[in-house]
Amino acid sequence: MRKYIAILALALILCALVFRPHAAENLRNTPVVKVVKQWAPSVVNISTENIVLLRQDPIWGQYGPAFDDFFKQHSSVAVTAMKLKGIGSGVIVSDDGLIVTNMHVVQMASKVYVVFSDSSVVEAAITAGSTDDDVAILKIAPPKKLQPVKFAKDIIIGETVVSIGNPFGLENSVSAGIVSGTNRAFSYGDGRAVTGLIQTDASINIGSSGGALLNLEGDLVGVNLAVVQGAQSIGFAIPAQKIKELLKRYDELKKTPTQIRIPAQ
Repeated sequence: MRKYIAILALALILCALVFRPHAAENLRNTPVVKVVKQWAPSVVNISTENIVLLRQDPIWGQYGPAFDDFFKQHSSVAVTAMKLKGIGSGVIVSDDGLIVTNMHVVQMASKVYVVFSDSSVVEAAITAGSTDDDVAILKIAPPKKLQPVKFAKDIIIGETVVSIGNPFGLENSVSAGIVSGTNRAFSYGDGRAVTGLIQTDASINIGSSGGALLNLEGDLVGVNLAVVQGAQSIGFAIPAQKIKELLKRYDELKKTPTQIRIPAQ
């Protein structure tokens, strides 16, 4: 009997040694981790350049084009170009090169670059968008096979969501939270407002705008928009269904350039 007990004990020890690493791996491989592993390549970083022409008045110093009328009497004004850079995020929505981001990320840009998770870079064109919804649609020539996101069919208040973006230039950053509410509104300083938004406590910071908000099935719930300054974990995202509707109108939006406010260079 003792012999059989010893054999059984040895067998249990061996099983524990064999299955323990596998069990530990399963504990670490959470639903959030699975979403990130599968869908991080569908989120890109956006880098922008904007050339601003600055005038140098011999008396008043440097000024922008807005003051041209005031200084037009001076013929000795020197003109210099200053390159301003910006950051943001984007989501791949088609395998032929359509990428969605926020309009405020790219609307002042003279050049837009898309940076993939493998650090490859390609230039993008702003082809359509809606200033009312703060959505811009970019088009690239795909340098490789793209993995577009899938759109979530619905939103559940309280469900776990994963945010992937480029906050403060920290590429491919991940945060998680929940859907805190729906049908919210966000107001800009110039009086404009975007309505029908998702509220989330997942971290959204400068540079996160245009990034993906995904549910635990890996489906796109929304496109990150903004965070309430001075608040604790109150961020907003544009619902995926609104993005889907705009993509259906892509050909129409391409024919209405007034929807896109691109500055004259």
